[in-house]
Amino acid sequence: MIAEREDRLELRSGRTLGYGLYGARHGRPVFVLDGPGSRGLARAAAMTAGELGLRLIAPDRPGFGASTPEPDRSILSWSSDLVALADELGLDRIGVLAQSGGCPYALACAYRVPGRVARVAVIGGIAPLTSRAVTADMARQMRTTLMLARRAPWLLRRILKGVARQARRSPERLAHRIVAAAPPADRRVLADDELWQIHVRTTAEAFASPASIALELGLLTRPWGFELGDLRVPVAIWVGERDTTHPPAMAIHLAEQIPDSDLHLVPDIGTFGMRDHYEEILRGIAPPR
Repeated sequence: MIAEREDRLELRSGRTLGYGLYGARHGRPVFVLDGPGSRGLARAAAMTAGELGLRLIAPDRPGFGASTPEPDRSILSWSSDLVALADELGLDRIGVLAQSGGCPYALACAYRVPGRVARVAVIGGIAPLTSRAVTADMARQMRTTLMLARRAPWLLRRILKGVARQARRSPERLAHRIVAAAPPADRRVLADDELWQIHVRTTAEAFASPASIALELGLLTRPWGFELGDLRVPVAIWVGERDTTHPPAMAIHLAEQIPDSDLHLVPDIGTFGMRDHYEEILRGIAPPR
């Protein structure tokens, strides 16, 4: 069983920021930013982090978990929440690990406070949606979802409310649907009961806030507020060659645009199969002692 500790921070704005803590209680700090409403990556990587002497900190973005909604926020402005939490915890230098929709927020933090962020690693990163080339190999359902987020957010909110009802009735069934098209290597990883239960719990938590998911997806379709070429923090980019939610074309675009970046294309896996590489990824972004 993964040891999870939770806490809240009352921000100066009056909002609440919820967060989870995993791994080594007093270890070197790594912030973990996953897709909308998810602490799944932090939970899945917790055991590895503990063995490496790392402390994982997973903040809930506004509207998810214990964090107060903030409808007018942007990807770039959210970095102020991360800085406030780092200040509260007394952390001068941090590593940042991101996955999926958490990727833009991680890069925004690296852009905004490069003196605080030592290194970044992204798994299945999302690239700015500025051309069809980066989404060409994306699963049709995901392309449609992003199109609705950009052009018909009211319709997307309605659809997500329906998915939320399914998640309340049977998160296990919805969790199965989400990974139905996953490659065999990913399904083997999810055969581990503890990881499967993390996936089910994450599914239920994420879809508990359909309006917040719609907002986050909409933010992904707009300019992020900074240029990738202006980043000055080392970024490791990891992607499974069979990932159709955040296809390799996105990772390749990120690597081409970010000056100090390393690209890791892993054969035969999607996102869940990246579990076998967590140790290498975490070692690469651990802040200096």
